[in-house]
Amino acid sequence: MGEHAENLATPLMANAVAAVRDMIALPAYAHGSRLPSESVLAERLGISRPVLRQALAVLKQEGLIESRRGSGTFTCGKTPAILPFGQPESLADLEDCMRFRMVIETAAAGLAARRADPAAVAGIRQSVQDMENGQVKDSSILESDLAFHIAIAQATRSRYYVMTLETLMPHILFGLKLARQLRQVAPNATSRRVAAEHRAILSGIESGNESAAANAMREHLNSGIQRIFGNKSW
Repeated sequence: MGEHAENLATPLMANAVAAVRDMIALPAYAHGSRLPSESVLAERLGISRPVLRQALAVLKQEGLIESRRGSGTFTCGKTPAILPFGQPESLADLEDCMRFRMVIETAAAGLAARRADPAAVAGIRQSVQDMENGQVKDSSILESDLAFHIAIAQATRSRYYVMTLETLMPHILFGLKLARQLRQVAPNATSRRVAAEHRAILSGIESGNESAAANAMREHLNSGIQRIFGNKSW
């Protein structure tokens, strides 16, 4: 896996990079525009300064921004490699995102079953075991859930699946948080059910069974839609 993918290995980092990409794609940050200071930018985006620095390093690597000694950080005017989807604006956007994910991630799970090497499978397995063993708590459950899906995208060894999930990260986080607010469900209330669904996907990938992995992913995301919009219990 390349250095770029490693830099985006965690949902927190992927979300930070996507947020900065969205910002510099705005007309206000055309070629040669100066970015706000690190402290202002971190506060505006709701992320820590260390995470922001890593996100900026990724964008420098992509040629989207540059640092000028004594002057600050400026946009380079290069077209972003990943076009942002913008921010989700409604429940309809959330449902459309979930159904889009069903298409993309079902295919990713099948491809991961075919291509994943032992290290990639171990990463997916670890995220499942963490959730099963209760090693993630409260808001960290969201990070663990997202880490599972990112690990599968990486296991395909296709950068396009990883890039798509990175770009969708703000939408996915919005959906997970909003769903719990709407249903007034504590974050840890979903962990056992979701872990069982993740385990079924992992089983298909571990055995190299493409159809089993794909079907389990489809059922997992469909269950997520039902939990939010239907009457399926958490």
